[in-house]
Amino acid sequence: MTQTAGVKAAPFAPDTANSLWVTGWNIGMAGGSPLGGAVLDGAGAQALPWVASALLAASALTAVLARSDGFPPPSRVHARDEAA
Repeated sequence: MTQTAGVKAAPFAPDTANSLWVTGWNIGMAGGSPLGGAVLDGAGAQALPWVASALLAASALTAVLARSDGFPPPSRVHARDEAA
């Protein structure tokens, strides 16, 4: 669903949108390992759920704020397509 939202947000540059989507996933996976290791080493295992919850909350907020661009109402999609 996130890949579809990216393409809908950039209908005239779908390859770029997909490239950014893949890059975001790679950054998330590459960054999650050192972050998890640092939290585990510093605060211990009991802190991992709290850090994961904070990251989930940030992700949910980002999705809510970006929803109008990724999944615009049908009337806005038609207006954008007609303008092009």
